[in-house]
Amino acid sequence: MSRLTRSLASLVALTLAVLLLPEAAAACSVCYGGAEESRKAFLFTTVLLSLLPIGMIGGFGWWVWRRLREVEGGAEPLAAGKTPPAPIA
Repeated sequence: MSRLTRSLASLVALTLAVLLLPEAAAACSVCYGGAEESRKAFLFTTVLLSLLPIGMIGGFGWWVWRRLREVEGGAEPLAAGKTPPAPIA
């Protein structure tokens, strides 16, 4: 049996399994079972963990932008009494 024939046979078997056993796809007890509170908690956690890296990257970008403005003299330093860095001559 050639490699192509084995791959094709595996693909056909997988396709038949998916078509004949659709309820097996809903077997995840976390996604389709449990109380409504549990599903809401999983959804909230998913949203939180998806937004966290975006917020961190945005916060870092904002910090760099503010720092560049301070260095170029476009804004007052954030801390009171802080002197801007001396220009490079």
